[in-house]
Amino acid sequence: MMISAIAIALLLQTAPASLSGVVQSGNNEPVANVRVSLARTDAALGAFGQMVKGDRPPGEITLPAELLAAMSERIAIEAANPNMPAEANAEAKAIAALGVANIAEVLISANGDVAVVYKSTPPVQTDSQGRFAFSNIEPGTYKLIFSGSGFARQDYGQRGPGGAGIPIVLAPAQARNDIVMRMTQVSAVSGRIADSAGRPVAGVPVQLFRFAYDESGKRNVQRVSAAQSDDRGLYRMFSLSPGRYYLSSGNPPGNGNELDDIILAGGGMPTPVANRIPQKYALSYYPGAPEVNSASPIDVPPGADVRGIDMYLKEQQAYRVRGIVVDARSGQPPRSANISLNLQNPDPRGGSYVAFGDSLPIYNPTDGTFELRNVSPGAYTVTAELPNPAPPRPPNAATMTPEEQRAFIDSINAASAAAPRAFAAINVLNADIDNVQLRVGTAGSIAGTLRAEKAPNSPAPEFSFMRIQLRLADGATPSNVQPPRPPKADGTFRIDGLWPAEYMLIVNGLPSDFYLKEARLGELDLLNGRLRYTGSESNSLNIVVSPGTGVVEGNVTDAQGQPLPGARVVLIPERNRERSELFRPVVSDPAGHFRITGAAPGDYKLAAWDVIEPFAFFDPDLLKQADDKGMAVRITESSKQTINIGVIPGRDSNSRD
Repeated sequence: MMISAIAIALLLQTAPASLSGVVQSGNNEPVANVRVSLARTDAALGAFGQMVKGDRPPGEITLPAELLAAMSERIAIEAANPNMPAEANAEAKAIAALGVANIAEVLISANGDVAVVYKSTPPVQTDSQGRFAFSNIEPGTYKLIFSGSGFARQDYGQRGPGGAGIPIVLAPAQARNDIVMRMTQVSAVSGRIADSAGRPVAGVPVQLFRFAYDESGKRNVQRVSAAQSDDRGLYRMFSLSPGRYYLSSGNPPGNGNELDDIILAGGGMPTPVANRIPQKYALSYYPGAPEVNSASPIDVPPGADVRGIDMYLKEQQAYRVRGIVVDARSGQPPRSANISLNLQNPDPRGGSYVAFGDSLPIYNPTDGTFELRNVSPGAYTVTAELPNPAPPRPPNAATMTPEEQRAFIDSINAASAAAPRAFAAINVLNADIDNVQLRVGTAGSIAGTLRAEKAPNSPAPEFSFMRIQLRLADGATPSNVQPPRPPKADGTFRIDGLWPAEYMLIVNGLPSDFYLKEARLGELDLLNGRLRYTGSESNSLNIVVSPGTGVVEGNVTDAQGQPLPGARVVLIPERNRERSELFRPVVSDPAGHFRITGAAPGDYKLAAWDVIEPFAFFDPDLLKQADDKGMAVRITESSKQTINIGVIPGRDSNSRD
């Protein structure tokens, strides 16, 4: 009898669960043909989770099984090459740990959270009565994702466009059939584009965008939809999730041709029209502001057709950018220099390089002066690069081994990245730019050593996905930036491609429960300061990481004192808020409970919001809310504490009063 009881208990622990429910519209009518996905959020990801944390996407992405299989195969082939970097082997192991053969989709959010849709529970469609069901579900924590024609993509329990969904915890043998999902209808925005005289203008790019913060605390523009005005000046953008948006119209900054503008606007390939006279209009933000920070918001309710978002544009003015190039090694103008212009585009999915078309840069080697013509208003990085000597003629590729081919290509890339250059950030507003100083020099490097303090009775951590880099503090975007690589097995690393400028230290992909304890370059404390790099550095960058992180857990309650699932809870540092890795955000579970791990020792404010986007807590207004209404918390090494907190009624970064 004892053996039988044990066997029954074991069977119950692994017995599959089931889940079912109904999907309705806002007026409680059933909705058919809605795709419902069940994605597990507590899957054993192994090193894959750490890899994603070190290299997050700009927005949520879905990796289907076919793409995962192709990635796994390609990385495995590369990892088999004995001359491949160690990170390729680490990536191969991370992908293999996922068990790709059993996965239908992997969903990666902008904050690095991973959810897995398994082939054993593939997505289903609702029937004519809006019903759906999943069976044979492995016990665990999941999220439900709903998407259907005419409706916004939503997670179960999501409050507002910026809110988090509510996790669903399924116990062994549990049969949950109480899911009711009410879908939100999509909306549309339309209007008319005219010139200053009120005449309609055709073929003008129109973009709908929103603001969003990334994991580094930078406020970016995220393009949501794009269109072009027709021959009547009319445009319309549809299938929009409800929320707060901003609109721009006009030709993007730069001095490329009309085709470049259309591609940058996301309008696709145009059909040539012989009778159309191309004309450029200055980029403007609704209702007519010249700069993005002065744009007025457009609130789009669910199921709305927002009309009359009209704009009146002025013809685009062109300006000149002039400056001088000096070779820092000789103090003289270089005999030749390649001048280029890149947009400082805040949309990570947008274009960057500016094509010059017929207006090529003018460079005078006698005095080092240069001139760029027909530059429209915008923020740019202007770069001067000295041409490299012609690369050596390669040996016969047919006789080269794969290792020799890769080594030859790497040598050419390294030589290109090390070419002498200089760059400067400029902002063209309503006048020419003069006296841009470009002092060309060679890229330098800084060597360093990583030391990891070891936790008692724990194995040594893996740092295969750790990325150590120095990021420019002024927002300039030089070309040929070398991607950061993880430290070697002995803890040594090198940061290449450094030009004279001011830098901030950025460390991503730390193992779970480790924090950045110390970072010193000689006497300079890089955790709390910036590096002014002058072109050479004899000191070594010494970094210490420690496993002594703290834990804070507790419960979130709403205004009525009831547990609040799906709230975003954030531990916010009192000081050093430029160090984005100190911020620790989580989402409360179905019981309103939260658990924050990996917190570095220090003083914090603990705050919770009901509806904000993943990184909206970097918004200065929300930080002030946390300072005013949050709870003070002190984290010490390896400390654990329980704190209950009330929610702050939230606003996402696009929903300001």
